[in-house]
Amino acid sequence: MMPGSLARRYARALFGLANSAPQRDRFAKDMDALGELMGQKDLQGTPVSAILANNRFPLAQRGKLVDSLGRRVGADPMVVKFLQYVLRRGRIEGTSEMARTLRAMVDGAANRINAEITSAAPLSPDALAKIKSALAQATGKQVVATTSVGPDLIGGVVTKVGSFVIDGSVRASLSQLRNTLRG
Repeated sequence: MMPGSLARRYARALFGLANSAPQRDRFAKDMDALGELMGQKDLQGTPVSAILANNRFPLAQRGKLVDSLGRRVGADPMVVKFLQYVLRRGRIEGTSEMARTLRAMVDGAANRINAEITSAAPLSPDALAKIKSALAQATGKQVVATTSVGPDLIGGVVTKVGSFVIDGSVRASLSQLRNTLRG
């Protein structure tokens, strides 16, 4: 685990290497994919990032593995070069934290906000568009929504934007009704 301030420092460095907004988006996408790969485990249950951080293997071999992972996800050569530097500095285990931090920086610069929308059943495109529109109006930012179906929801929608949760589920409504009737 890498401290947040260190992850921010590395993410800021990669952010600064991008010459344009589309390149920043590409770097963030590549780092997301590589961060996910680094978290995958081998047959013994060891994460790829731990294998890369293990000094038992020569640095040259670990560098080849980073190149291979970069080719696997089709990463920009600058991102692969950045990860080679991170590997040499002994910080490769923090790739996932760097990726999350970079994603937040890129989205902030592009005036985007992520929203996690969980519903009882799959949302129709119209319903999703209305929710995104309402969130965009409330936040003043472009909304990038990820949707999922929550099997524990009876009905309604729960939306998480940053640390703010809007609970429009039937369960929350029933709970509120119960509290009102008790009081």
